[in-house]
Amino acid sequence: MTQLITVSEAITFGLVLTRLVAFFSAFPVINSNFVPLNVRLMLVIAMSFFVMKFANIEMIEIKDFSVSWMFLLVIKELLIGFFLGVLTHIIVGIFSYASEVISYFMGLTLANLFDPTFGQISVIDRFFILLFYLMFFLSGVYIVFFAGLVKSFEIIPLFELKISNNAVLYVLEKTSLLFLLALKMAFPFLLVLLMLNVALALINRLIPQVNVFIVGLPMQIFIGLLSLAIGASALVMFSKGIMNLFVENYISAIKLFGK
Repeated sequence: MTQLITVSEAITFGLVLTRLVAFFSAFPVINSNFVPLNVRLMLVIAMSFFVMKFANIEMIEIKDFSVSWMFLLVIKELLIGFFLGVLTHIIVGIFSYASEVISYFMGLTLANLFDPTFGQISVIDRFFILLFYLMFFLSGVYIVFFAGLVKSFEIIPLFELKISNNAVLYVLEKTSLLFLLALKMAFPFLLVLLMLNVALALINRLIPQVNVFIVGLPMQIFIGLLSLAIGASALVMFSKGIMNLFVENYISAIKLFGK
């Protein structure tokens, strides 16, 4: 009787599936409720078969393998997939954190809505997340991320218990870019709103009869939305630069994991 799949192929498929599950659990698009759970499962399984077919994965004959050795291999694949997914999730964090800071200066922190896709978020946060999805697919960055994931199986062999400390430190260092780039993205809008607050403070001092609170809150929202509309093109260009930067970081992280 001919076997449909050998033990080596089954274990190889399991390790490939483990890396992909860890990667997609941190991937910004797949891990959201925007994609149904059954679709996510089928996508991961189909992607695993694709990698098994087209990636140059070197399978070894497994005769006498121990449970501890297999356990360590699974842990290694989970760590690699998780750290590669974290790099992609940082991009969403940049857009989300920038929107939260802008919402705070606009006075929209209490104007939250419950979205079954993204959870409890502000109105500006939803706009920035949708902007991320638009730039992520229109710029073709998703192709680089998926191609890099397939290439990682050649650079980082499945049956080697080796993870570079430099790669882990590299990913952890890049998390600091979340706050730096988010503040750079939000800075022009924060500057406009800060100047507005200074002007309102001067009016409050010079003309105490004016109720600044009643006038200032709708004015902050109006000026904030107006500045977002005027600076939309600059926001798109900055978003494109963020995508290009993280493509370079993503490829560098894969190469470091292989050393």
